[in-house]
Amino acid sequence: MIGQDFCGSISSQIKTFSKFFQTLLASVNQSDNSERVEQLNQIRKIYQNAKTVLIWLGPDTREHQAKVAVDSILIISNFLCRILGTTVSDLSSTDDVYQDIVFKNREHLPLPNECEFSTDTMWESLIWFYSRSYFTRVWIIQEINANKERWVHCGHQRIEWDRVELVAGYLIMETAFSKRFGFTRAYCWWAAIVRTERIRQPKYWLSMLYFASNFSCTDTRDVIYALWGLMTASDGTKLLEPDYSKSIVEVCRDTVEAAFVDFKNTNVLLYVTGNESPSWVPRWDRPMLFRNPFRSGKALPWRPAGETKPIWNIDKDLNILSLSGFVIDPIKFAESYDESFFRNAMTESDEGRSTLKQVWQQILKTVKSGSQIPFSASALAAAATSFSFGLDEESNPADESRLMRNFVAYLKNALGEETYDKYIPSGWSEEPSYGDGYAFDKPVWNFKYPESSFFITEGRLMGCCISTTKPGDMVCVALGSTYPFVLRPDGDHFLIRGYAYVHGIMHGEQRYSQEQVFKIR
Repeated sequence: MIGQDFCGSISSQIKTFSKFFQTLLASVNQSDNSERVEQLNQIRKIYQNAKTVLIWLGPDTREHQAKVAVDSILIISNFLCRILGTTVSDLSSTDDVYQDIVFKNREHLPLPNECEFSTDTMWESLIWFYSRSYFTRVWIIQEINANKERWVHCGHQRIEWDRVELVAGYLIMETAFSKRFGFTRAYCWWAAIVRTERIRQPKYWLSMLYFASNFSCTDTRDVIYALWGLMTASDGTKLLEPDYSKSIVEVCRDTVEAAFVDFKNTNVLLYVTGNESPSWVPRWDRPMLFRNPFRSGKALPWRPAGETKPIWNIDKDLNILSLSGFVIDPIKFAESYDESFFRNAMTESDEGRSTLKQVWQQILKTVKSGSQIPFSASALAAAATSFSFGLDEESNPADESRLMRNFVAYLKNALGEETYDKYIPSGWSEEPSYGDGYAFDKPVWNFKYPESSFFITEGRLMGCCISTTKPGDMVCVALGSTYPFVLRPDGDHFLIRGYAYVHGIMHGEQRYSQEQVFKIR
Protein backbone atom coordinates (compact mmCIF):
# COMPACT_ATOMS: atom_id res chain seq x y z
CA MET A 1 0.00 0.00 0.00
CA ILE A 2 2.89 2.38 0.73
CA GLY A 3 4.27 1.88 -2.80
CA GLN A 4 0.84 2.29 -4.33
CA ASP A 5 0.15 5.44 -2.31
CA PHE A 6 3.56 6.82 -3.32
CA CYS A 7 2.93 6.11 -7.02
CA GLY A 8 -0.51 7.62 -6.69
CA SER A 9 1.02 10.75 -5.17
CA ILE A 10 3.54 11.01 -8.01
CA SER A 11 0.82 10.48 -10.63
CA SER A 12 -1.25 13.18 -8.98
CA GLN A 13 1.71 15.56 -9.07
CA ILE A 14 2.31 14.81 -12.75
CA LYS A 15 -1.33 15.48 -13.58
CA THR A 16 -1.19 18.71 -11.59
CA PHE A 17 2.00 19.82 -13.34
CA SER A 18 0.59 18.83 -16.72
CA LYS A 19 -2.50 20.96 -16.09
CA PHE A 20 -0.26 23.82 -14.90
CA PHE A 21 1.88 23.58 -18.04
CA GLN A 22 -1.21 23.54 -20.27
CA THR A 23 -2.60 26.56 -18.38
CA LEU A 24 0.73 28.33 -18.82
CA LEU A 25 0.68 27.74 -22.57
CA ALA A 26 -2.97 28.77 -22.79
CA SER A 27 -2.14 32.05 -21.01
CA VAL A 28 0.18 33.08 -23.83
CA ASN A 29 -1.28 35.86 -25.96
CA GLN A 30 -1.83 33.89 -29.18
CA SER A 31 -2.29 37.11 -31.20
CA ASP A 32 1.10 38.46 -30.13
CA ASN A 33 3.69 36.93 -32.45
CA SER A 34 6.71 38.05 -30.40
CA GLU A 35 5.25 36.56 -27.20
CA ARG A 36 4.50 33.24 -28.90
CA VAL A 37 8.04 33.10 -30.29
CA GLU A 38 9.52 33.93 -26.88
CA GLN A 39 7.57 31.09 -25.28
CA LEU A 40 8.73 28.69 -28.00
CA ASN A 41 12.30 29.48 -26.97
CA GLN A 42 11.48 28.66 -23.35
CA ILE A 43 9.96 25.21 -23.95
CA ARG A 44 13.18 23.49 -24.97
CA LYS A 45 15.12 25.15 -22.14
CA ILE A 46 12.59 23.82 -19.63
CA TYR A 47 13.06 20.24 -20.82
CA GLN A 48 16.84 20.52 -21.15
CA ASN A 49 17.33 21.88 -17.64
CA ALA A 50 14.93 19.47 -15.95
CA LYS A 51 16.45 16.77 -13.76
CA THR A 52 13.86 14.30 -15.05
CA VAL A 53 11.09 14.55 -17.62
CA LEU A 54 7.87 12.94 -16.40
CA ILE A 55 5.54 11.85 -19.17
CA TRP A 56 1.85 11.50 -18.37
CA LEU A 57 -0.08 9.20 -20.73
CA GLY A 58 -3.35 9.35 -18.85
CA PRO A 59 -5.37 7.41 -16.27
CA ASP A 60 -5.67 3.64 -15.96
CA THR A 61 -8.81 1.68 -16.79
CA ARG A 62 -11.06 -0.12 -14.33
CA GLU A 63 -9.51 -3.37 -15.58
CA HIS A 64 -6.02 -2.06 -14.62
CA GLN A 65 -4.66 -2.37 -18.14
CA ALA A 66 -1.85 0.04 -17.31
CA LYS A 67 -0.28 -2.49 -14.93
CA VAL A 68 -0.64 -5.33 -17.44
CA ALA A 69 0.88 -3.16 -20.18
CA VAL A 70 3.80 -1.93 -18.09
CA ASP A 71 4.53 -5.44 -16.81
CA SER A 72 4.43 -6.65 -20.44
CA ILE A 73 6.87 -3.95 -21.54
CA LEU A 74 9.22 -4.96 -18.73
CA ILE A 75 9.06 -8.63 -19.74
CA ILE A 76 9.57 -7.96 -23.45
CA SER A 77 12.32 -5.34 -23.01
CA ASN A 78 14.24 -7.62 -20.63
CA PHE A 79 13.92 -10.44 -23.18
CA LEU A 80 15.18 -8.23 -26.01
CA CYS A 81 18.11 -6.90 -24.00
CA ARG A 82 19.11 -10.41 -23.01
CA ILE A 83 18.92 -11.87 -26.52
CA LEU A 84 20.67 -8.86 -28.09
CA GLY A 85 23.36 -8.51 -25.45
CA THR A 86 22.54 -4.96 -24.39
CA THR A 87 21.10 -3.19 -21.35
CA VAL A 88 18.32 -0.66 -20.86
CA SER A 89 20.88 1.91 -19.67
CA ASP A 90 22.69 1.56 -23.03
CA LEU A 91 19.58 2.43 -25.03
CA SER A 92 19.53 6.15 -24.22
CA SER A 93 22.98 6.58 -25.81
CA THR A 94 22.06 4.59 -28.94
CA ASP A 95 21.65 6.80 -32.01
CA ASP A 96 18.61 4.98 -33.35
CA VAL A 97 17.10 2.23 -31.21
CA TYR A 98 14.78 0.94 -33.93
CA GLN A 99 17.33 0.80 -36.75
CA ASP A 100 20.47 -0.06 -34.71
CA ILE A 101 18.94 -2.45 -32.17
CA VAL A 102 15.72 -3.93 -33.56
CA PHE A 103 15.73 -3.80 -37.36
CA LYS A 104 19.44 -4.53 -37.69
CA ASN A 105 18.99 -7.74 -35.67
CA ARG A 106 15.54 -8.73 -36.97
CA GLU A 107 16.84 -12.03 -38.41
CA HIS A 108 17.92 -13.10 -34.92
CA LEU A 109 14.66 -12.14 -33.22
CA PRO A 110 11.61 -14.41 -33.07
CA LEU A 111 8.23 -12.91 -33.86
CA PRO A 112 6.62 -11.58 -30.66
CA ASN A 113 3.77 -14.13 -30.82
CA GLU A 114 6.31 -16.99 -31.05
CA CYS A 115 7.82 -16.16 -27.65
CA GLU A 116 6.93 -18.00 -24.45
CA PHE A 117 5.54 -14.84 -22.86
CA SER A 118 2.95 -14.32 -25.64
CA THR A 119 -0.68 -14.07 -24.47
CA ASP A 120 -3.77 -12.39 -25.89
CA THR A 121 -4.07 -10.36 -22.70
CA MET A 122 -0.54 -8.99 -23.24
CA TRP A 123 -1.27 -7.86 -26.77
CA GLU A 124 -4.61 -6.30 -25.84
CA SER A 125 -3.00 -4.28 -23.04
CA LEU A 126 -0.16 -3.10 -25.29
CA ILE A 127 -2.57 -2.01 -28.02
CA TRP A 128 -4.39 0.02 -25.36
CA PHE A 129 -1.12 1.47 -24.02
CA TYR A 130 0.30 2.46 -27.40
CA SER A 131 -3.02 3.97 -28.49
CA ARG A 132 -2.54 6.96 -26.14
CA SER A 133 -2.76 10.14 -28.22
CA TYR A 134 0.36 11.45 -26.45
CA PHE A 135 2.58 9.51 -28.86
CA THR A 136 1.28 11.42 -31.90
CA ARG A 137 1.70 14.99 -30.66
CA VAL A 138 4.40 16.96 -32.46
CA TRP A 139 5.45 18.72 -29.26
CA ILE A 140 6.75 15.46 -27.76
CA ILE A 141 9.61 15.45 -30.27
CA GLN A 142 11.32 18.19 -28.24
CA GLU A 143 10.21 16.66 -24.95
CA ILE A 144 11.74 13.25 -25.70
CA ASN A 145 14.92 14.52 -27.35
CA ALA A 146 15.89 17.33 -24.97
CA ASN A 147 16.60 15.12 -21.93
CA LYS A 148 17.84 11.54 -21.37
CA GLU A 149 16.05 11.04 -18.04
CA ARG A 150 12.45 10.27 -19.06
CA TRP A 151 9.86 8.29 -17.14
CA VAL A 152 6.47 7.37 -18.54
CA HIS A 153 3.54 7.41 -16.13
CA CYS A 154 0.18 5.83 -16.83
CA GLY A 155 -2.30 5.58 -14.00
CA HIS A 156 -0.29 4.40 -10.95
CA GLN A 157 2.38 2.74 -13.12
CA ARG A 158 5.68 4.10 -14.36
CA ILE A 159 8.41 2.82 -16.66
CA GLU A 160 11.50 4.13 -18.45
CA TRP A 161 10.90 5.71 -21.85
CA ASP A 162 13.72 3.65 -23.38
CA ARG A 163 11.82 0.43 -22.65
CA VAL A 164 8.64 1.86 -24.18
CA GLU A 165 10.58 2.85 -27.31
CA LEU A 166 12.39 -0.51 -27.65
CA VAL A 167 9.20 -2.58 -27.36
CA ALA A 168 7.35 -0.31 -29.81
CA GLY A 169 10.04 -0.99 -32.42
CA TYR A 170 9.82 -4.73 -31.81
CA LEU A 171 6.03 -4.72 -32.27
CA ILE A 172 6.32 -3.11 -35.73
CA MET A 173 9.39 -5.09 -36.81
CA GLU A 174 7.31 -7.42 -38.99
CA THR A 175 4.28 -6.06 -40.84
CA ALA A 176 2.48 -9.42 -40.85
CA PHE A 177 2.59 -9.63 -37.04
CA SER A 178 1.61 -6.01 -36.38
CA LYS A 179 -1.30 -6.25 -38.78
CA ARG A 180 -2.54 -9.61 -37.52
CA PHE A 181 -2.47 -8.61 -33.85
CA GLY A 182 -3.92 -5.12 -34.32
CA PHE A 183 -0.87 -2.93 -33.75
CA THR A 184 -1.46 -1.04 -36.99
CA ARG A 185 -4.30 0.66 -35.09
CA ALA A 186 -1.95 1.82 -32.32
CA TYR A 187 0.84 4.41 -32.34
CA CYS A 188 3.86 2.12 -32.03
CA TRP A 189 5.53 3.66 -35.07
CA TRP A 190 5.43 7.13 -33.48
CA ALA A 191 6.90 5.83 -30.22
CA ALA A 192 9.63 3.95 -32.10
CA ILE A 193 10.89 6.78 -34.32
CA VAL A 194 10.49 9.92 -32.19
CA ARG A 195 14.11 9.64 -30.96
CA THR A 196 15.93 8.63 -34.15
CA GLU A 197 19.29 10.21 -34.91
CA ARG A 198 17.86 12.12 -37.85
CA ILE A 199 15.37 13.83 -35.57
CA ARG A 200 17.95 14.60 -32.90
CA GLN A 201 20.52 16.14 -35.25
CA PRO A 202 19.63 19.82 -35.87
CA LYS A 203 21.39 19.90 -39.25
CA TYR A 204 19.03 17.23 -40.58
CA TRP A 205 16.00 19.46 -40.19
CA LEU A 206 14.39 18.31 -43.47
CA SER A 207 14.29 14.74 -42.18
CA MET A 208 12.94 16.12 -38.93
CA LEU A 209 10.06 17.83 -40.73
CA TYR A 210 9.41 14.71 -42.79
CA PHE A 211 8.94 12.58 -39.68
CA ALA A 212 7.04 15.33 -37.88
CA SER A 213 4.49 15.56 -40.70
CA ASN A 214 3.00 12.36 -39.31
CA PHE A 215 2.48 13.91 -35.87
CA SER A 216 -0.44 16.14 -34.91
CA CYS A 217 -0.91 19.66 -33.54
CA THR A 218 -3.74 22.12 -33.13
CA ASP A 219 -2.07 24.89 -35.16
CA THR A 220 -0.78 23.35 -38.41
CA ARG A 221 2.12 25.81 -38.50
CA ASP A 222 3.47 24.19 -35.35
CA VAL A 223 4.50 21.12 -37.36
CA ILE A 224 7.42 23.40 -38.21
CA TYR A 225 7.53 25.91 -35.38
CA ALA A 226 7.31 23.30 -32.61
CA LEU A 227 10.65 21.98 -33.90
CA TRP A 228 12.34 25.34 -34.27
CA GLY A 229 14.41 24.83 -31.13
CA LEU A 230 15.82 21.59 -32.61
CA MET A 231 16.66 22.93 -36.06
CA THR A 232 19.90 24.50 -37.23
CA ALA A 233 20.04 26.15 -40.65
CA SER A 234 23.31 28.04 -40.83
CA ASP A 235 22.38 30.13 -43.87
CA GLY A 236 18.59 29.98 -43.67
CA THR A 237 17.79 30.43 -39.98
CA LYS A 238 15.95 33.72 -40.48
CA LEU A 239 13.57 32.09 -42.97
CA LEU A 240 12.60 29.42 -40.42
CA GLU A 241 11.98 31.83 -37.57
CA PRO A 242 8.40 31.50 -36.27
CA ASP A 243 5.96 34.07 -37.60
CA TYR A 244 2.34 33.30 -36.85
CA SER A 245 1.14 36.09 -39.14
CA LYS A 246 1.96 33.82 -42.11
CA SER A 247 -0.34 31.18 -43.60
CA ILE A 248 0.63 27.51 -43.55
CA VAL A 249 1.44 27.69 -47.29
CA GLU A 250 3.76 30.65 -46.71
CA VAL A 251 5.44 28.88 -43.80
CA CYS A 252 6.00 25.73 -45.90
CA ARG A 253 7.20 27.85 -48.83
CA ASP A 254 9.79 29.47 -46.57
CA THR A 255 11.23 26.02 -45.81
CA VAL A 256 11.90 25.52 -49.53
CA GLU A 257 13.86 28.74 -49.76
CA ALA A 258 15.68 28.00 -46.49
CA ALA A 259 16.64 24.53 -47.76
CA PHE A 260 17.92 25.87 -51.09
CA VAL A 261 20.06 28.40 -49.22
CA ASP A 262 21.21 26.06 -46.46
CA PHE A 263 21.87 22.77 -48.26
CA LYS A 264 22.88 24.08 -51.72
CA ASN A 265 20.79 21.37 -53.44
CA THR A 266 17.19 20.71 -54.44
CA ASN A 267 16.50 17.86 -51.99
CA VAL A 268 13.66 19.75 -50.34
CA LEU A 269 11.62 19.09 -53.51
CA LEU A 270 11.87 15.34 -52.86
CA TYR A 271 9.14 15.80 -50.27
CA VAL A 272 6.39 16.89 -52.66
CA THR A 273 3.83 14.20 -53.46
CA GLY A 274 2.09 15.46 -56.59
CA ASN A 275 -0.94 16.76 -54.65
CA GLU A 276 0.23 20.18 -53.46
CA SER A 277 -0.65 23.69 -54.57
CA PRO A 278 1.79 25.21 -55.42
CA SER A 279 3.12 21.87 -56.64
CA TRP A 280 6.70 22.63 -55.51
CA VAL A 281 5.88 23.39 -51.85
CA PRO A 282 5.98 20.35 -49.52
CA ARG A 283 3.02 20.35 -47.13
CA TRP A 284 4.64 19.38 -43.87
CA ASP A 285 1.23 19.53 -42.17
CA ARG A 286 0.11 16.43 -44.09
CA PRO A 287 1.39 12.90 -43.37
CA MET A 288 4.04 12.07 -45.94
CA LEU A 289 5.37 8.66 -44.98
CA PHE A 290 6.05 6.95 -48.30
CA ARG A 291 8.98 4.95 -49.56
CA ASN A 292 11.66 4.78 -52.20
CA PRO A 293 13.71 5.92 -50.71
CA PHE A 294 12.42 5.94 -47.18
CA ARG A 295 13.63 9.49 -46.46
CA SER A 296 15.79 8.89 -43.40
CA GLY A 297 18.31 11.46 -44.59
CA LYS A 298 21.02 9.05 -45.71
CA ALA A 299 23.57 10.45 -48.14
CA LEU A 300 23.07 8.89 -51.58
CA PRO A 301 25.49 8.80 -54.53
CA TRP A 302 23.02 9.80 -57.26
CA ARG A 303 24.08 12.91 -59.18
CA PRO A 304 22.00 13.05 -62.40
CA ALA A 305 23.17 16.66 -62.91
CA GLY A 306 26.75 15.94 -61.93
CA GLU A 307 28.47 18.15 -59.35
CA THR A 308 26.30 21.22 -59.87
CA LYS A 309 24.60 23.75 -57.62
CA PRO A 310 20.95 24.75 -57.96
CA ILE A 311 20.07 27.92 -59.83
CA TRP A 312 16.67 29.12 -58.68
CA ASN A 313 14.35 32.03 -58.08
CA ILE A 314 11.06 32.26 -56.17
CA ASP A 315 8.30 34.69 -57.16
CA LYS A 316 6.40 34.97 -53.88
CA ASP A 317 3.59 37.03 -55.39
CA LEU A 318 2.76 34.38 -58.01
CA ASN A 319 4.12 31.39 -56.07
CA ILE A 320 6.28 30.34 -59.04
CA LEU A 321 9.62 28.57 -58.68
CA SER A 322 12.10 29.06 -61.53
CA LEU A 323 14.62 26.22 -61.63
CA SER A 324 17.47 25.63 -64.07
CA GLY A 325 18.02 22.15 -65.46
CA PHE A 326 17.58 20.00 -68.56
CA VAL A 327 15.07 17.61 -70.11
CA ILE A 328 15.88 13.91 -70.26
CA ASP A 329 12.93 12.50 -72.19
CA PRO A 330 9.13 12.55 -72.38
CA ILE A 331 7.28 9.54 -70.95
CA LYS A 332 5.74 7.21 -73.54
CA PHE A 333 4.28 4.40 -71.41
CA ALA A 334 3.19 4.51 -67.76
CA GLU A 335 1.60 2.06 -65.33
CA SER A 336 0.51 2.91 -61.79
CA TYR A 337 1.11 0.58 -58.85
CA ASP A 338 0.74 0.61 -55.09
CA GLU A 339 3.96 -0.05 -53.14
CA SER A 340 2.07 -1.79 -50.37
CA PHE A 341 1.56 -4.68 -52.80
CA PHE A 342 5.26 -5.44 -52.39
CA ARG A 343 5.04 -6.25 -48.71
CA ASN A 344 5.85 -9.85 -47.89
CA ALA A 345 2.44 -10.47 -46.34
CA MET A 346 0.93 -10.36 -49.84
CA THR A 347 2.59 -13.66 -50.79
CA GLU A 348 1.36 -15.43 -47.65
CA SER A 349 -2.29 -15.80 -48.69
CA ASP A 350 -4.13 -17.06 -51.76
CA GLU A 351 -5.96 -13.74 -52.05
CA GLY A 352 -2.71 -11.79 -51.86
CA ARG A 353 -0.99 -13.95 -54.48
CA SER A 354 -4.01 -13.60 -56.78
CA THR A 355 -3.86 -9.80 -56.47
CA LEU A 356 -0.10 -9.79 -57.03
CA LYS A 357 -0.41 -11.92 -60.14
CA GLN A 358 -2.89 -9.49 -61.71
CA VAL A 359 -0.84 -6.42 -60.75
CA TRP A 360 2.42 -7.81 -62.07
CA GLN A 361 0.89 -9.09 -65.29
CA GLN A 362 -0.17 -5.52 -66.03
CA ILE A 363 3.19 -4.03 -65.04
CA LEU A 364 5.15 -6.57 -67.08
CA LYS A 365 3.03 -5.77 -70.14
CA THR A 366 4.30 -2.20 -69.80
CA VAL A 367 7.88 -3.41 -69.40
CA LYS A 368 7.34 -5.43 -72.58
CA SER A 369 6.55 -2.17 -74.41
CA GLY A 370 10.21 -1.23 -74.16
CA SER A 371 11.79 -4.69 -74.39
CA GLN A 372 11.36 -8.06 -76.08
CA ILE A 373 10.23 -11.15 -74.19
CA PRO A 374 11.48 -13.13 -72.49
CA PHE A 375 13.30 -10.21 -70.92
CA SER A 376 17.03 -9.81 -71.31
CA ALA A 377 19.32 -9.46 -68.30
CA SER A 378 19.72 -5.75 -69.00
CA ALA A 379 15.95 -5.19 -69.10
CA LEU A 380 15.46 -7.10 -65.84
CA ALA A 381 18.28 -5.13 -64.21
CA ALA A 382 16.74 -1.83 -65.35
CA ALA A 383 13.29 -2.81 -64.05
CA ALA A 384 14.61 -4.21 -60.75
CA THR A 385 16.77 -1.18 -60.07
CA SER A 386 13.96 1.22 -60.96
CA PHE A 387 11.38 -0.45 -58.69
CA SER A 388 13.97 -0.50 -55.88
CA PHE A 389 15.10 3.08 -56.62
CA GLY A 390 18.63 1.66 -56.61
CA LEU A 391 18.37 0.76 -52.92
CA ASP A 392 18.33 -2.41 -50.86
CA GLU A 393 15.84 -3.23 -48.11
CA GLU A 394 17.77 -1.02 -45.66
CA SER A 395 17.70 1.99 -48.03
CA ASN A 396 21.38 1.69 -48.92
CA PRO A 397 22.67 1.84 -52.52
CA ALA A 398 22.80 -1.73 -53.83
CA ASP A 399 24.58 -3.65 -56.56
CA GLU A 400 22.37 -3.97 -59.65
CA SER A 401 22.99 -7.70 -60.02
CA ARG A 402 21.83 -8.30 -56.44
CA LEU A 403 18.69 -6.23 -56.98
CA MET A 404 18.00 -8.15 -60.18
CA ARG A 405 18.39 -11.54 -58.48
CA ASN A 406 16.07 -10.48 -55.66
CA PHE A 407 13.57 -9.17 -58.22
CA VAL A 408 13.56 -12.42 -60.20
CA ALA A 409 13.20 -14.42 -56.96
CA TYR A 410 10.30 -12.16 -55.98
CA LEU A 411 8.58 -12.69 -59.33
CA LYS A 412 8.99 -16.43 -58.84
CA ASN A 413 6.89 -16.08 -55.67
CA ALA A 414 4.41 -13.56 -57.06
CA LEU A 415 3.65 -14.95 -60.53
CA GLY A 416 2.13 -18.21 -61.59
CA GLU A 417 4.48 -20.62 -63.33
CA GLU A 418 3.01 -19.94 -66.77
CA THR A 419 3.42 -16.16 -66.48
CA TYR A 420 6.87 -16.47 -64.95
CA ASP A 421 8.09 -18.71 -67.77
CA LYS A 422 6.68 -16.26 -70.34
CA TYR A 423 8.78 -13.33 -69.16
CA ILE A 424 11.88 -14.89 -67.55
CA PRO A 425 14.43 -16.69 -69.78
CA SER A 426 14.35 -20.47 -69.39
CA GLY A 427 18.08 -20.53 -68.67
CA TRP A 428 17.38 -18.56 -65.50
CA SER A 429 15.55 -21.38 -63.76
CA GLU A 430 18.23 -21.45 -61.04
CA GLU A 431 18.59 -17.69 -60.76
CA PRO A 432 15.96 -17.23 -57.99
CA SER A 433 17.96 -19.54 -55.73
CA TYR A 434 20.70 -16.89 -55.67
CA GLY A 435 18.30 -14.10 -54.72
CA ASP A 436 16.02 -13.25 -51.80
CA GLY A 437 12.52 -12.49 -52.98
CA TYR A 438 11.53 -11.38 -49.50
CA ALA A 439 14.13 -8.61 -49.58
CA PHE A 440 12.70 -7.01 -52.75
CA ASP A 441 11.63 -3.48 -51.87
CA LYS A 442 9.92 -4.50 -48.67
CA PRO A 443 8.00 -1.65 -46.95
CA VAL A 444 8.99 -1.51 -43.30
CA TRP A 445 5.70 -0.30 -41.91
CA ASN A 446 2.12 -1.13 -42.78
CA PHE A 447 0.99 2.34 -43.81
CA LYS A 448 -1.21 3.38 -46.69
CA TYR A 449 1.13 4.33 -49.49
CA PRO A 450 0.19 6.68 -52.34
CA GLU A 451 0.14 5.31 -55.86
CA SER A 452 3.49 5.26 -57.61
CA SER A 453 4.18 4.60 -61.28
CA PHE A 454 6.52 2.67 -63.52
CA PHE A 455 7.27 4.33 -66.85
CA ILE A 456 9.25 4.00 -70.06
CA THR A 457 10.40 7.11 -71.92
CA GLU A 458 10.44 7.62 -75.67
CA GLY A 459 14.14 6.80 -75.57
CA ARG A 460 13.33 3.48 -73.79
CA LEU A 461 14.66 4.54 -70.41
CA MET A 462 12.93 2.74 -67.53
CA GLY A 463 12.09 4.47 -64.28
CA CYS A 464 9.73 4.80 -61.34
CA CYS A 465 8.12 7.90 -59.87
CA ILE A 466 6.70 8.29 -56.36
CA SER A 467 3.40 9.52 -57.81
CA THR A 468 1.29 8.68 -60.85
CA THR A 469 2.52 9.73 -64.28
CA LYS A 470 1.11 9.65 -67.80
CA PRO A 471 2.36 9.83 -71.39
CA GLY A 472 3.51 13.35 -72.17
CA ASP A 473 4.97 14.01 -68.71
CA MET A 474 8.62 15.05 -68.87
CA VAL A 475 11.56 13.49 -67.04
CA CYS A 476 13.75 16.44 -66.11
CA VAL A 477 16.88 17.03 -64.05
CA ALA A 478 17.39 20.16 -61.96
CA LEU A 479 20.91 21.42 -61.34
CA GLY A 480 22.03 20.43 -57.86
CA SER A 481 19.61 17.50 -57.68
CA THR A 482 19.90 14.02 -56.17
CA TYR A 483 17.01 12.62 -58.23
CA PRO A 484 15.36 13.65 -61.49
CA PHE A 485 11.80 14.99 -61.34
CA VAL A 486 8.75 14.23 -63.42
CA LEU A 487 7.23 17.53 -64.58
CA ARG A 488 3.80 17.85 -66.17
CA PRO A 489 3.40 20.61 -68.80
CA ASP A 490 0.75 23.13 -67.73
CA GLY A 491 0.51 25.82 -70.38
CA ASP A 492 3.72 27.84 -70.24
CA HIS A 493 4.55 26.35 -66.83
CA PHE A 494 5.06 22.95 -65.22
CA LEU A 495 3.69 21.06 -62.23
CA ILE A 496 5.92 18.71 -60.23
CA ARG A 497 4.53 15.18 -60.04
CA GLY A 498 7.35 13.94 -57.83
CA TYR A 499 10.88 12.64 -57.97
CA ALA A 500 11.91 9.53 -59.88
CA TYR A 501 14.65 6.97 -60.29
CA VAL A 502 15.59 6.50 -63.94
CA HIS A 503 17.98 3.70 -64.81
CA GLY A 504 20.98 4.89 -66.80
CA ILE A 505 21.05 8.59 -65.87
CA MET A 506 21.64 8.62 -62.12
CA HIS A 507 25.39 9.28 -62.34
CA GLY A 508 25.24 12.23 -64.71
CA GLU A 509 25.27 10.28 -67.96
CA GLN A 510 23.20 13.06 -69.62
CA ARG A 511 24.67 15.97 -67.69
CA TYR A 512 25.59 17.94 -70.80
CA SER A 513 22.11 18.19 -72.27
CA GLN A 514 20.99 21.71 -73.15
CA GLU A 515 20.01 23.67 -70.03
CA GLN A 516 16.77 25.58 -69.68
CA VAL A 517 14.67 27.25 -66.99
CA PHE A 518 11.58 25.43 -65.74
CA LYS A 519 8.87 27.71 -64.35
CA ILE A 520 6.97 25.59 -61.84
CA ARG A 521 3.74 26.56 -60.18
